[in-house]
Amino acid sequence: MRTRPERGFTLIELMIVVVIIGVLAAIAIPNFISMQKRAKEGAVKTNMHTVQIAIEDFSVLNDSFYPTAATSTVPDGRTLQQLCPTGVFPQNPFTQAASVVVFNANPTGGNPGELGINPALQGGYWLKGNGSSGDTLKLVLSTGQ
Repeated sequence: MRTRPERGFTLIELMIVVVIIGVLAAIAIPNFISMQKRAKEGAVKTNMHTVQIAIEDFSVLNDSFYPTAATSTVPDGRTLQQLCPTGVFPQNPFTQAASVVVFNANPTGGNPGELGINPALQGGYWLKGNGSSGDTLKLVLSTGQ
């Protein structure tokens, strides 16, 4: 009587496939994490630009004076936060909450995505933001003076 040969993969073949998948994952996962970090830092830079546009709008509405504190208002009573497109500061990509914006201080070290307007003067400003590790990004937005 003739026996049919068994079909299927051997244990060695399956182990080789698992090793190959492990090597591919070891290469792909760090690249994915790095890309996520870069994307979130890009989002912080976009948030900085959004706040800069709101600051410039504040100045136009306030006879060329920039906000010097979170409580500064334009003549109709709106604050800088209310001048942002959604009525709140842009969403922090690290916390998924509205971005924290501090006045007359650099962004707090260790707080990724935080923004700081320092100095916040009636005639100008420097806008800074924190990156993924909570350190200040190299990008600084200003009045251009």
